[in-house]
Amino acid sequence: MLEKGCFNDIDVALMMHGAPDTTTDVKSLALSNFTVKFHGVRSHAALAPEKGRSALDGLLILFQGIEFLREHVREEVRMHYTITNAGGPANVVPKYAEAKFSLRSYDRAYLNHVIERFKKVVQGASLMTETDYEIIETKSLNNKIPVLKLNEILMDNARLTNAPRISPPREKTGSTDFGNVMYHVPGSCIRVAFVPEGTSSHSDEFLVAGKTEEAHDAILLGAKILAGSAYDIITNKEYFDEIKREFEENKNKSNKI
Repeated sequence: MLEKGCFNDIDVALMMHGAPDTTTDVKSLALSNFTVKFHGVRSHAALAPEKGRSALDGLLILFQGIEFLREHVREEVRMHYTITNAGGPANVVPKYAEAKFSLRSYDRAYLNHVIERFKKVVQGASLMTETDYEIIETKSLNNKIPVLKLNEILMDNARLTNAPRISPPREKTGSTDFGNVMYHVPGSCIRVAFVPEGTSSHSDEFLVAGKTEEAHDAILLGAKILAGSAYDIITNKEYFDEIKREFEENKNKSNKI
């Protein structure tokens, strides 16, 4: 929707999300996902191993390089990986291997810096194993640009609706495509409590709770909170001007490492 220009004529973007607590976020993790493919030379692992160049070795060295890299990045950086193709039977030097990687940080500008270092680790693994490699980016999500005034308006309306378990912003957050929208227009998401405290998102417990009356009520509360917040912004020019000013200031800060 963003790429097709759906948000070009919008002043403020608001959304709701179910949660264990009613709150707003002040941050989210920027994310970049990659598929990395190594191409080597197949040979018999026992009869002619010297003729082979193992694509799987390239992946294993890449994994080890990422473990060393962890020590030298900011604490909030997350780096995940998994093998999706190991290359074949154990008695053959594999000519192909593939893995998926997910890199995250609360700061897109810093994450771009980490990605460049990640690519050097891939290149190093390729040189060490005399294999070729491909790096394919499969997803890119920006961190949220927080607008505290907008969060304040949402929380004021949450209190007016008597939303359950009103809480401070979360310390740990994940990644969201809404972050991409919030790089272009001021935005915020009200998280409305409907699952038991401590319930993990994307869990079976969360799924089951989504079929309850509490989930239905949370959607109604979310709609009321968003409508009330939109009314406040539309009818109060000072609110709108403050939101725009804070958005531009925070966006400029976020673009610096």
